[in-house]
Amino acid sequence: MLFDAMVRFSGAGMLVLLMLFVARDLNRVQGAPYLFLACLSLLCAYLGFTIEPFELPPALSITARFLDIPHLVFVWIFALSIFETKFKLRLFHLAVGLGYTAPILFARLAQLDFVKLEPQPFAMIAEIFSLALMAHLVFAILKERRDDMLDKRRRARVYFVMVIVFVASVTSLGAAADFRPFGMTAQTLWVVSVWPGIFWACYWLLGGTQLALTFQNIRHSNKKVSQEDQKILTALEALMVHEEAYRSNSLKITSLASKLGVTQHRLRGLINQELGYQNFNEFVNTYRLEAVKKAMLESDTRHLPILTIAMDCGFNSLSPFNRVFRERENMTPSEYRHRIKERDRSE
Repeated sequence: MLFDAMVRFSGAGMLVLLMLFVARDLNRVQGAPYLFLACLSLLCAYLGFTIEPFELPPALSITARFLDIPHLVFVWIFALSIFETKFKLRLFHLAVGLGYTAPILFARLAQLDFVKLEPQPFAMIAEIFSLALMAHLVFAILKERRDDMLDKRRRARVYFVMVIVFVASVTSLGAAADFRPFGMTAQTLWVVSVWPGIFWACYWLLGGTQLALTFQNIRHSNKKVSQEDQKILTALEALMVHEEAYRSNSLKITSLASKLGVTQHRLRGLINQELGYQNFNEFVNTYRLEAVKKAMLESDTRHLPILTIAMDCGFNSLSPFNRVFRERENMTPSEYRHRIKERDRSE
């Protein structure tokens, strides 16, 4: 009981600290509202899913047990918001959230005797959905790691995945094999499995920087670029513009750094801090997109199929090219080409 109290109430205290810290950034940082909701929902789980000596009054306990249902959805959306370069909350995220919370809601209603249903099938569905959600999160976090220009975020991706794997492993083992080390109850095992993630979040966010959620370094607007860094940026521009390195669809940060004779770390820092890009593909696709638009205007290439032009300019396939084009130009490549033809006819 003493061990449970130490873990449970220290975790609850850290969650309250996180909520207070994040509250100041609710309107300034995209991921802050999702983290706040995740902390609130986890706090309800810490206080509601507890052993008998620490049980809340019935009304508060029931309220907490319902408010803790979507905690994993909020964690999922929060992680996507800080690790996906072009994250936007979409209908897909809401649909997944509803699909995840529905079976847990029915199971909770059955467990609390609000409805006459067998909770076990719903609990099993919820367990499968939880593992699928965490697997998707691991994939999404690691997918962009190689091209991430922010070193802090690249490291955080690994730590985040380690925490997810630990929590998923312990909770799944406890549910599937009745795993209870040191005589722990299911409630104690759960708070123990989640505690390292809360501790890491506190260590990360309470480290004294207001930019922790964005992973950005503080930039000094009056700080001049050093002569050596300017030479690297000039050489980088020459590679991309004059040598058209972007036309290689296998271009990576490693090969670009090798050609420039600098480390990947330094090149990432320059592309991010001096050129303003957070993702390597975003940086390269800027040149590719301009080359595509130029080819659509030139008389000797404008007749070529759009896919041919896109592939020649370094894009791997039509789908990512269309997505990038719509994001930058607010129209499809076909619409862009049609406008060019309409303009030529009017002239």
